[in-house]
Amino acid sequence: MLLPLLLSAAPAFTATVTVLFNAPYSPSITVERTVDGGANWYLQDPGQFNFSLVSGPNGIPSQFYTFCVEPREFLSPGQTYTYNLARVEDAATNIGGMGATKANLLRELLNDYYPDFSVAVDELHAAALQVSIWEIVRENQQGVGTYALSTGDVQYRNWSDSGACTPGQYTCVQDLAQLWLDSLTGTGGPYMQDVGALTLVGGVQDVLVQFRGENPLIPEPGTFLLTGTALILAWAGLRRTRRQSGRSR
Repeated sequence: MLLPLLLSAAPAFTATVTVLFNAPYSPSITVERTVDGGANWYLQDPGQFNFSLVSGPNGIPSQFYTFCVEPREFLSPGQTYTYNLARVEDAATNIGGMGATKANLLRELLNDYYPDFSVAVDELHAAALQVSIWEIVRENQQGVGTYALSTGDVQYRNWSDSGACTPGQYTCVQDLAQLWLDSLTGTGGPYMQDVGALTLVGGVQDVLVQFRGENPLIPEPGTFLLTGTALILAWAGLRRTRRQSGRSR
């Protein structure tokens, strides 16, 4: 009879986070993007988002910048949105779940080039980070060391800042994003550990979130204590039942 206590002592992690979408940041750079090898092209404006926390677990800052997991889903400035908090691996994408491989590539990218979500970066770096994230998440025909912004089922063209490119100096979004993608190893990191995903099904962009101090995705010590206590009680009850069964034979 004690086994149900064991099962209920360690519930699956669930938490909701409500945020106010203040505004997109650095939206003036544009690029055309395809996700079907060139059959259809869409205009995109890669950059940072700025959010204010309305409600959520401890560890999420009251103000933060972020990047979306996928384009072609929409947020409206001045609106509030309620998300589910999840591991990066469990973020939703247009081609299914994120998975561990892509999640670790994102953690490596963020650790190296955007370790602090409280910082608003300049237009060039914001756009390059967002394009790099889109490429990792959505490209399904390449892997570590072969991500390329001009090949695969995901491609980019007509960069609005292409005239600012200086060969070898990475002064335009395309060159900078490609440099960062080429630098990823996918093995051993170092990976950003204090990052999660805000996910919501139904045409609203999933975004990344960085924790400060307490990581709400890690159960509190009391949860482990409760689970351990329940396990001991269940084990003891099982032994007692077996002894009583043995005496009745």
